[in-house]
Amino acid sequence: MSLTETATRAGETLSRAQEQVKDLGRTAVEKLDEARVGTADALESAACSVRTTGRDGARKIETISERAAGKLDSTAQYMRGQDVGRMLGNFKLAIGRNPGGFLLLAAGIGFLAGSALRRNNSQKTA
Repeated sequence: MSLTETATRAGETLSRAQEQVKDLGRTAVEKLDEARVGTADALESAACSVRTTGRDGARKIETISERAAGKLDSTAQYMRGQDVGRMLGNFKLAIGRNPGGFLLLAAGIGFLAGSALRRNNSQKTA
């Protein structure tokens, strides 16, 4: 084999190798582009989910707030419409209808008050 033939074959081999490298480069770019689009789609979906969850949470908070405000309003209206003697009478009736519940409530209030006082005293001594 002559030097010219060897050089020609080496050039052809080099040319094929260059084409294969170009093909690999194109394939890599296509794969990266697919991954980029897929990642962007996933991020967009996550953003939508965050928005939906936030709106749902806000609605629930609003509903709870409205219920609490309604109860506070009705309690204020009750207090304006009653004198102290009648309110105490109603309170006694409510205790008489459900003494166990009121004992439990009183115990809970006592526990919370005691905890608050203990915490307050420990902060003063520290």
